[in-house]
Amino acid sequence: MSRTRLSISLLMLLASLSAGCTELRGRKRIQEGHAAYKRGDFARAAELFADAATFVPDMPLVWLNRGYACRELLLPGAAAPANQKAAACALDSFKRLRQLDPNDPRGDRLYVQTLFDVGEYKTIERGFVLRHERNPNDLDAVLVLEQVYFKLGRWRDALAFYRKAAALRSDDAESQYAVGNFIWQILQTHGGGSAWTDYDPRPRPERTAPPAAMPGDIVGAERVALAEEGIRYLGKASSLRPHFSEALTYIGLLYRQQSFGQVEDVPAWQSAVSQSLAFAARAAEKP
Repeated sequence: MSRTRLSISLLMLLASLSAGCTELRGRKRIQEGHAAYKRGDFARAAELFADAATFVPDMPLVWLNRGYACRELLLPGAAAPANQKAAACALDSFKRLRQLDPNDPRGDRLYVQTLFDVGEYKTIERGFVLRHERNPNDLDAVLVLEQVYFKLGRWRDALAFYRKAAALRSDDAESQYAVGNFIWQILQTHGGGSAWTDYDPRPRPERTAPPAAMPGDIVGAERVALAEEGIRYLGKASSLRPHFSEALTYIGLLYRQQSFGQVEDVPAWQSAVSQSLAFAARAAEKP
């Protein structure tokens, strides 16, 4: 073998040995990071995984582990600055994971969940609205936008995406139930409290005035129409799944919510109350 060829072979061998040593050092840091994570030292674990990434930057496992460790450093309810560093670490890690292994669903899921954890709802909205516009049948995007708009207090927009999810899964009882349940939540928290439950509009000497509506309350025809819509979705859920007791329960609850919008029409109010009681009884029946 010529001296030149021998030199090249030695260089290749040295490069191979060096690469092997680098990977071993990276794996050792990963093991140390796992140990720190298991004993609850998440800050140290994050440091060790970051160190490992300098040796094996293209290993998806490193970034997944670093992201998990950084998420553990998030403090629920803490002010944004307290979580900023941990959130940036987690988001950077999951973003890198997505780049290295686009087929691993954990990258996208954990990235979005971290944004939810730190209240970056507008950031999620921007990305997922574009995704929804590109593909209106993307169920994952629809489900995320449901939650984004709920968190933002935009219940009308949230309801629109609940409806979209139900349309995309028209044969799924849970999807239909979700719309009806959400409408009940809206009505219950927008003028459907105990003051209305206790109110009886039937003529009698001791009858009092109905409870005063507060800003943001859903009243009158809009309340009646929303309740009716929720009842339709829950009826479909019940038809898709016989003996769906939860759906029957919420049909009853929605009839009661509907009655609060009908206090000026006593026969309609009485009919809604009777329906509420009837569905509560049906829900209690054993299949």
